[in-house]
Amino acid sequence: MMRWAGPALLLAVAATAGAAAQRPTVSVQSFVGTWVGTQSWAIDAPPPGSNSSQPVAITIREADGVLSGTLTPFMGGYDGATFTNGRVVGDELVAEAGFGSEPLDPALGIPAPAIVADEDSPAVAAGAKPVAARARTMPAWKEATKVRFVFKADGVDLKGTADITMADAPWLSFTYTLSKKRARY
Repeated sequence: MMRWAGPALLLAVAATAGAAAQRPTVSVQSFVGTWVGTQSWAIDAPPPGSNSSQPVAITIREADGVLSGTLTPFMGGYDGATFTNGRVVGDELVAEAGFGSEPLDPALGIPAPAIVADEDSPAVAAGAKPVAARARTMPAWKEATKVRFVFKADGVDLKGTADITMADAPWLSFTYTLSKKRARY
């Protein structure tokens, strides 16, 4: 009986390695570009009066192997959802995003929002640092909201999901069916 333990173990290891090898890693360039298509609700009870699908566009850029992008409109607003930390995991683009079209992570070399110095402010006069315009104008619920995008590219098609949490509690989900925007000749 001990003679069969070796071949059985080898078969189990080979099956595990085969399953891992089936998921190819794709180039970040597979996701770069402008994609257009639809955003659809992926929840049981969408809000009353909402459209079942909405036209959207996402522009994805690459800098030093890191993907960034903005999807507009998002949740009915043209602020969009922006990510700056996209990475390819297996054959999927995975990214954490927030509301707005301004970069969320200046550490990645993308400029931070402009600083607003209100010279009449008593706090600034007392030596406090001015607050960024985006932080001053963004509603609190948007700051507590996080979006996790997962996209899979297949040639000129891009399919994906967005799972949205508010204060780390699951809230909403969307699905995406997009195609690469073609240049006009």
